[in-house]
Amino acid sequence: MSEELVGWTSAPNVRGTIDIIWSCIFVVFLSTWTTLHVNVPPVKKSPLWRLQSKALLMGVGLIAPELVATCAFTELRTSLTVRSHMRDLAYEDWSLAQSFFVAMGGYMLRFNEDYKPISAENFIKWQRSGIIRVDRFTDQSKGLHLPGSVVELPWISKKDIASRGKADVLLKGIACAHIGWLLVQYIARRVQSLATSSLEALTVAYIICALFSYAAWWKKPYDLELPMATTVFPEHEVAFLLEDKPSSISMIDDPDLPLLHDVLWTYIIPCTAAVLAFSALHFLAWNDHFGTLTEEWLWRASAVLFVWFHLVFLAFAAYMEKYMKIPPTAANLAIIGNCAEVKGVWYLFHGLKFLTFGNSNATLNRIDEVLLSKWQSDYATNWPLVVFFDTHTICYFAGRFFVLIEAFASLRRAPAGLYENVNWSGFIPHVH
Repeated sequence: MSEELVGWTSAPNVRGTIDIIWSCIFVVFLSTWTTLHVNVPPVKKSPLWRLQSKALLMGVGLIAPELVATCAFTELRTSLTVRSHMRDLAYEDWSLAQSFFVAMGGYMLRFNEDYKPISAENFIKWQRSGIIRVDRFTDQSKGLHLPGSVVELPWISKKDIASRGKADVLLKGIACAHIGWLLVQYIARRVQSLATSSLEALTVAYIICALFSYAAWWKKPYDLELPMATTVFPEHEVAFLLEDKPSSISMIDDPDLPLLHDVLWTYIIPCTAAVLAFSALHFLAWNDHFGTLTEEWLWRASAVLFVWFHLVFLAFAAYMEKYMKIPPTAANLAIIGNCAEVKGVWYLFHGLKFLTFGNSNATLNRIDEVLLSKWQSDYATNWPLVVFFDTHTICYFAGRFFVLIEAFASLRRAPAGLYENVNWSGFIPHVH
């Protein structure tokens, strides 16, 4: 009996569970890894240390991608400030990429066999004070040609920045292609009323955060490994700033520091926007199928909690404005330190430091230290506020972990329509 012969045969119009899982995992891992634009690592650190540091940040990005987006927007704002400052000094061709180089610790000072990065805040402040300056003609191989009272930082061009970092254009291209394809498929399934999984909805939320980060870090050098080090001699005024470590209280008594109000809202706006965008995307799975009714309502409760948590944070920041419209001097902080609810100011600043991976400017760090030292001894009157924020924080992260687990667990019992492929021919207009 001869074998049956067939002609052209179409592929089954279905997809498997493993197809959904692997495509989502691949897109999340690839987009998270390529999104991360880490700062310049400390000098004398091994490549393994750098890889471990980036892997750690990737872990943070996988658990809470909104933090990466927040960090990206914060660095973008800082870099725009640096660019504006440099153009005010008549460096009209100073670019955003060069500003990112400053913000990510690209300029370092070599003093007493130690390397210390120049923060963006000090880069601006020390130039205004005449302590440092950027010189187009300074020898880049030496950083500083002669000792003197002013530290001359070498000019860094776009070509120099590119030579010090990596350009994984191919990897980013692959990531963008996969991101685009998954988004197109998800939208097409919604248009054709096909079932979608909570894992796909969560992946879309990750993708949106990745796109926000891509946009903010578009001009930031990728994996910059070599800083531009400048030798500092004892004659330089900046040498004393590097050698001495004034206390937080003395450091914060600075007439040039902005109001607490200005510092806070500089960070609050981008932070809240990024976090709320990610949180709201969990509502995409509001009507998706879950294994049990309990899981369905836990997902919905988590989605509401994510948005509620950050709206409470934003509302509390607005309420605390009356304590922030004062110069951030040690004396003024001592005056408001007697108020019980002012503990919340420290929570706001400490929360912002966490959201920016510690990359916030030195002003924010110093204010945080002063507020903490003043209110650690006042727990008795502040404990309701402490309990309020700690409870919300615990619930928030509990919800985040539940969502991660449930995104996979929900696939154990899914509607048959989830495995139907998109009918792409349905989007082609029929010719009559």
